[in-house]
Amino acid sequence: MSLLKLEWVLLWIVIITIIFFIITIAGTYWHSRKSSNNYLENKEFNLRYFIQKQVDYHDEVIGYECLLRQQNPDGTWSLPSNLDSLPLQRVIFLLEDTFKSLPTEPITLSINLEYNQIISPEFQYFVRWAISKIEPMKLSIEYTPANNTHFKNRYLFEKRIREAQNYGMQFGIDNVGSDMQNLKDIEWMLPFVDNIKCSMRDFRKEDPSVWLDLNLQSWNRISQENNINLILMGIENQDDEALAEQLNIKTRQGYLFGHPEDPENNEEK
Repeated sequence: MSLLKLEWVLLWIVIITIIFFIITIAGTYWHSRKSSNNYLENKEFNLRYFIQKQVDYHDEVIGYECLLRQQNPDGTWSLPSNLDSLPLQRVIFLLEDTFKSLPTEPITLSINLEYNQIISPEFQYFVRWAISKIEPMKLSIEYTPANNTHFKNRYLFEKRIREAQNYGMQFGIDNVGSDMQNLKDIEWMLPFVDNIKCSMRDFRKEDPSVWLDLNLQSWNRISQENNINLILMGIENQDDEALAEQLNIKTRQGYLFGHPEDPENNEEK
């Protein structure tokens, strides 16, 4: 190949590379804008954070969980879909009013975020903002993994969490289940997890012959082995509380202690 032809080949390689990068950057920017504008600009979605208390074995309030709800046409509130499309800017806007209704006590406030929100560049700012707003309360960010979740970037996810833990944030895994796959999905996270939440509804057996890969005692053992605090949710009656007592699970949450409450209604009272 002559020198002239080689120059032309190299020139076309450079041009194609530049076009590829421009298309990639434009596509990424468009996707980011689309996700950011989903709930941020659509005023038809009325979102609000409800709060539900957590108690210890003396039934003393030791924390609250912020639960995002969307208002339905009939006026009721339910869990919204596509939570990972909710930008952290909107989360901050929604939490501003919620934080005003919280007590100024050194207890824990839990907020559930999605994978895309945690790996977002705004995550560290969000953590610092939340901690500064709720002091002397402590912040716990919780993540609910889906079965066989594919993490595009485990390194970035862990990096974001560990950096935020340096600010004093706790990290929790929410709503683990009774399948062995539930453990496999989060096993790599255990070295940097502070709290694990189990829900009673995943461990109730109407048929005693049904086999559970993991029961509450299994999660209790896994938590103890990894120095993780175990939280039992979905406690609805005295039998559920007795089981928490038997397993020595200190942090408890459920309808027995109180339903999720609208902070605005509390302020009106």
